[in-house]
Amino acid sequence: MMASQITLDEKFLEFENAKLTHQNSQAMIQKVPQNLRNRNKYDKYYSPTTVSIGPIHHDNKNLKIGDNYKFTFAAKYVKKTTYSPQLLHKKIADNISELKGLFAEDVLALANNSESLQGFGSLDEKLSWLLFVDGCFLLYLMDDDNTQLDDEEVSFKHTQLFYDVMTDVLLLENQLPYLVLKLLWKNDNEKELIETMVDFIPDHGIWYSPYMDLRNEPAEPPIHLLDLRHTLILTKSDLKMKMKEHSSKYPNLDTLMANRNIEDLTAIGIKLKSSGTRNPLSIDFSEGWFSAELTLPEICMNYTTIGTLLNLTAYEMCQRFNHQYEICTFVIFINSLIGHSEDVKKLRSESILRNFLGRDEDVADFFNVISTDLLCSGDLYEEVNDKIYEHRFKKSKIWLAMAYRTYFSNPWAIIGLLAGVIALVLTFLQTWFSIKPR
Repeated sequence: MMASQITLDEKFLEFENAKLTHQNSQAMIQKVPQNLRNRNKYDKYYSPTTVSIGPIHHDNKNLKIGDNYKFTFAAKYVKKTTYSPQLLHKKIADNISELKGLFAEDVLALANNSESLQGFGSLDEKLSWLLFVDGCFLLYLMDDDNTQLDDEEVSFKHTQLFYDVMTDVLLLENQLPYLVLKLLWKNDNEKELIETMVDFIPDHGIWYSPYMDLRNEPAEPPIHLLDLRHTLILTKSDLKMKMKEHSSKYPNLDTLMANRNIEDLTAIGIKLKSSGTRNPLSIDFSEGWFSAELTLPEICMNYTTIGTLLNLTAYEMCQRFNHQYEICTFVIFINSLIGHSEDVKKLRSESILRNFLGRDEDVADFFNVISTDLLCSGDLYEEVNDKIYEHRFKKSKIWLAMAYRTYFSNPWAIIGLLAGVIALVLTFLQTWFSIKPR
C-alpha cells in the first residue's frame, strides 16, 4: 500500500513539474503528419516506389533496385565535378552536427538503431555517408547535361524507372536540406545551384505553365526541393492575390463554402471561366449587369496530381513551418465546389478540369477525402468569397444574369427568343385586326 502511495506521489510531482517538450525548431525534414497518413486509400502516395532520399525510407528493402541506380549516378555526378569523392564527403562530415539539427528527432531515430547502423561506427558516420550519396544522386538528376550522356545514362532516361524516380524525389519524406546540396554543389556559385533547382521543377510539375517566369529564382534559398516547388507555385503568377490583414465582415471561410457547389452557383446565375493558367492563386469573381463569373485555374487530374497535392498539403501541415496553408485552402475551396460527379462534369465541360483518373466520381471522392483534417487561410480567397456572398442577395442581378444566360448566351437562344417575340407580335396583330377589321 505504501509503495503504491509513493508511486502516486511521484506521479503528482511529475504532473506539477510537467513542461511541454518542443520539437527541434530548426527541423526541416519531417515525416507526414500521422492524421494524414491514416487515410489508407491515399497512404501509398507519401512513400517512394523506386528510390529513397534521406533517412526516412533508407532501410526499405523494396527500394534496393533504386539504390543500385543511386550509387551509379551519384558516382557519375562526382566525376563531372573538380572534387574527389573523399573531399565532398568530408564537406558533409565536417558539418554533420549542423545537418543533424535540420532533421526531426523521430526521423533521426529511424537511422539510429543496431540494425540500421550495421557497417557504421555511429549515427554521425552513417548520416554523413547517406547524405553524401543521396545528395550527389539528386544533384546528378538536376544538373544533367544531355550533351554528355553515355549509353547507360541514355538508357536510364528512357525507362519508366526514370519517371518514377522523378516522382519520388518530390515527396515530403524524400527530401534533403538545401545545405546538403549547397555543400556538394560542383562550385561556389549558389545562384547557379538555385537556378538549376528551379529549372528542374517545371518538367515534372502539374502546375507547369508557359505563363510562369521560372528563371526568376526565389529571393531566399529554399528549405528543400519540395519547398522550392511550393514557392514557385505560389509566386510565379501575375494573378497572385495579396493576403489581407483585416478580418472579413462576412462569415468565415467554412461558412461561406457551405452548400456552395457548382450546382448552387449556377442556380444564382454564376458562370465558370478558366483562367488560362494552372496557378492555384488565379481564382477571381467578377460581375456585371448581365453576367457573373467565377474564374478558376485549370486542373489536370491524374495520379501525379494526387501525389503532388497530398505531399504539398502534408508539407504545409508540418509543425515547424510558418505557412499560410495556401495549397490546403485551394484544396478545400475546390472541394466546396464539387459536391458530386455532376459538378466535376460541369468543370470538364468548361475546360477547367481534365480528368485522366477515369470516372468523375473518383475526382469528387479524392477532393472530399483529402480536404478533411486540413487547416486553411480565411484570407486567401476572402475577396472572392465576399463577392459571392454579396451576389447571393442581389436578386435583381441574379434575375438579369439568369435571363441573359437563358436568352442571350448563344445564337440559338437568341433566335428562339426573337422567334417567340415575333410570334407574340403577329398573334397580337392578328387579334387586333380580327376585332377592328379595315
